[in-house]
Amino acid sequence: MNIELTDPSVENAATGCDGPALSVSERTYQALLDRIAARQIGPGEVLEERRLAEELNVSRTPMRAALNRLLGEGILKRLSNGSVVVHAFGVTELLELLQIRQLLEGQAAAMAAGRIPGDKLAAVKARLEDVMRYSAAGGESTWTADNEVHELVAAYCGNKSMAAMIADARRRARLCNVERLSQRAVQARAEHLAIVQALQAGDAEQARATMTAHLGAVRRAFARTLGYLPHED
Repeated sequence: MNIELTDPSVENAATGCDGPALSVSERTYQALLDRIAARQIGPGEVLEERRLAEELNVSRTPMRAALNRLLGEGILKRLSNGSVVVHAFGVTELLELLQIRQLLEGQAAAMAAGRIPGDKLAAVKARLEDVMRYSAAGGESTWTADNEVHELVAAYCGNKSMAAMIADARRRARLCNVERLSQRAVQARAEHLAIVQALQAGDAEQARATMTAHLGAVRRAFARTLGYLPHED
């Protein structure tokens, strides 16, 4: 399937009304990252520069830049024979990343309290409540509102470096070869709702506590499911 990313001659597009247009290299990078996150390119799979460039309808220059960037970020790795493959993130990495997220996002939530526009929090709260009423069993689309909570916290924590580290940890966690725990869907919604309520109240310490508790619960649930902790009776 070919995906038009526009001709490489417009690599440096003009600034639009919503900010600078993404370059072809950036769009190529995002397209590859999306494919990897969606498991369309799986762990251990070899990436062929020429074939991918043809599929995305770009020249090999932005494709090579995107591959090199993903190599530098550790999303891809180069084998001894020169082949480039998707790095297989496993259980240990997932648990480590969740611990990192617990530390970073707890602090970010405290810093974001009182900074996030009320209309944004009200909108995500309404979506969470709708999901809890009508889609409690889960499904990939029902995680959207959950993700929005984490994205808002990172975006409004007031520290760009922290936001970038959170985004990187969340991206790497999604790439781990471990399925989401659908049995936690209902509880996760309630945890996210508690985070939003603390943020709406501008209560920094409660925002920190609810975010830290949520990510700690996620980590413990994965650890139990994967046999690292005993199951609760």
